[in-house]
Amino acid sequence: MPTLQQLRYLVAVADTLSFSRAAQACHVTQPTLSLQLKELEGRLKARLVERTRARVLLTPAGIEIAHRARRVLADVDDIKEVGRRDEQGGLKGTLQMGVVQTVGAYVLSVAMPSLRACYPDMRIFVREDRLENLPSKLSDGTYDLLLLPEAINHPDFISTPLIREPLQLVMPTDHRLAQQAVIDPEAIAGETILVMESGRRLHDEIAALCNDFGAVQAQDYAGTTLDTLRLMVTTGMGLSLLPALYVRSDVLREKLIVARPLSRRAPVRQVTMVWRSSSPRSDAYHRLAATIVATLLPWAQKEA
Repeated sequence: MPTLQQLRYLVAVADTLSFSRAAQACHVTQPTLSLQLKELEGRLKARLVERTRARVLLTPAGIEIAHRARRVLADVDDIKEVGRRDEQGGLKGTLQMGVVQTVGAYVLSVAMPSLRACYPDMRIFVREDRLENLPSKLSDGTYDLLLLPEAINHPDFISTPLIREPLQLVMPTDHRLAQQAVIDPEAIAGETILVMESGRRLHDEIAALCNDFGAVQAQDYAGTTLDTLRLMVTTGMGLSLLPALYVRSDVLREKLIVARPLSRRAPVRQVTMVWRSSSPRSDAYHRLAATIVATLLPWAQKEA
């Protein structure tokens, strides 16, 4: 049977597609890693890795076994976690967090100082990924937690709402609406609205707002990063609806654009933390979520 260490080596190669980087990540020499993978292939009687001078690829069998190995290793880590629970409720060691770009960077920039102060023995590694990739990577153990713009309704996951972010209207400082402290939605008639990537519910809210008040939703830019949308507003390509925390962290410091709240019908985005329902750290993650909520509350609405 394969050893756990051999499975870890295979997963590291799958993640890096490089023997040298995989060996570095596993804190072993490259010959040791190569020898153990060769032994793993012998035990399984299957070729797992294709290696040439130019590149490293996993075979179809290697891809499938690496996928299953992630689950095995995640279960083993959960078993270890049960054994080392302490007064911090399991919030020690390494925490792998997957985020989407439109949530992770600016939410964590606000929350991270409090997390470090409250959990000094915890190291958080954050990776940005596409929204559609994150649930499967949470299932297979690549990530311990996800930070998302919407909940995941599935029995394998626990979704804990953190905050509700009202979106604010962002426009150039010389725009006709820039001098108003609060914008009535009727005033956006005829305006082009640049939209970020997010969940279907939020897109439906923005589409309904544009439709009901005569604005044009620019579909060409859906999925653009928040920073790019901000720059497009700066150049006069249209207006945008951006989350309150992002406005606080990146828009307020700008001199060429301003942000204004809508008087009503402002689309609201729910920031949610998600983890596996089988995780032994579940209670600890609830406490972690509460810490993040307490940090973000001055800038957004607590989820009811």
